[in-house]
Amino acid sequence: MIAVHQVDAGVVLPLRAAILRPGLALEEADYAQDSDPAALHLAACDELGHVVGCSTWFPEPWEGRRAWRLRGMATSPAVRGSGVGGYLLEAGLAEALSGGAEYAWANARTVALGFYRRYGFQPVGEEYLGALDIPHFVIWRALP
Repeated sequence: MIAVHQVDAGVVLPLRAAILRPGLALEEADYAQDSDPAALHLAACDELGHVVGCSTWFPEPWEGRRAWRLRGMATSPAVRGSGVGGYLLEAGLAEALSGGAEYAWANARTVALGFYRRYGFQPVGEEYLGALDIPHFVIWRALP
């Protein structure tokens, strides 16, 4: 059983660092937006309360439109393919919509494009090298 909760940034930081910035100091996974009062940090927790997935969302325009940006989406390898990422994505998209966003967008790792496409996101522009020289695309989707 997985439950998604809104939490403080410090709760998601260890998993975000371990998955997205492996081998680097914890501070390397700290985003400037983490302390923004409008930021939404989501933790997916298992039945024992362990954080097995996380995402961070905050208002940031995309192409001049009202949008929320997704950052720091990560899941523990033990739960990949079990729906945890989808729970986090759906919860964040619902909050973005209720917050008045017309769009959601992110810088997504190329290897994760299939996952994001299942939730209506589309890549835009050219592939580029993001953090740690990992290939990324900007992705976006309209909100209903």
